[in-house]
Amino acid sequence: MSPTSERRPNDDPQKRKTFGTGYELWIGLAVGFYVVYALADLVTRIVHSEVAVTVNFSDGEASSLDAADGAAALTGLTEIVVPTADVSAGAVVLVIIAEIALILTVLAAAISLVPVIRDIAEGTPFTPRASRAFVAFEWVVVIGWIVHFITIGLGSNWISADIGIADGVGPGVTVVQAFFFLGIVGGAELLRRSFRSGRAAQEELEGLV
Repeated sequence: MSPTSERRPNDDPQKRKTFGTGYELWIGLAVGFYVVYALADLVTRIVHSEVAVTVNFSDGEASSLDAADGAAALTGLTEIVVPTADVSAGAVVLVIIAEIALILTVLAAAISLVPVIRDIAEGTPFTPRASRAFVAFEWVVVIGWIVHFITIGLGSNWISADIGIADGVGPGVTVVQAFFFLGIVGGAELLRRSFRSGRAAQEELEGLV
């Protein structure tokens, strides 16, 4: 850098490393809002001795609720909130584990993508570090969602049996959620392969210059 060139505060590598970039800030805020909201909802239900699960009322097995002018039918995906005193303690523990697993998965997945965001912000996206970050992201999502699906499936079925609606409902995990999960993992793998191809092309161009 020449003596006459002006050094901006953003040009300090140490400051960039400490405080991150604008991209990291906005993504961090979004993830932070979700984590705070999810934790607050979980703590609120624990304080009120309640547990919430989503069940899928099968076709032709709709449940009903008493209403002023008759009965209201429940069908499809429905979230039910029941007092913890009316269900088994093991079911409550499974649902809590499922919710905590989902929160930790979102948080860990966001953290694993920080190297990718930093490389893109610095104008060098096709780096080995970015490829490794995508691999870490995929493993975090796969492990986290498997734990979540297993625990929420067991917990919701257990609670359904405790309150006597097990015959008319299925687990809260739907085909749409499964495809959404596969889309996230598949999209991350596609990006990883694209970044790897981009790095190979970049190295080839650098060798020609």
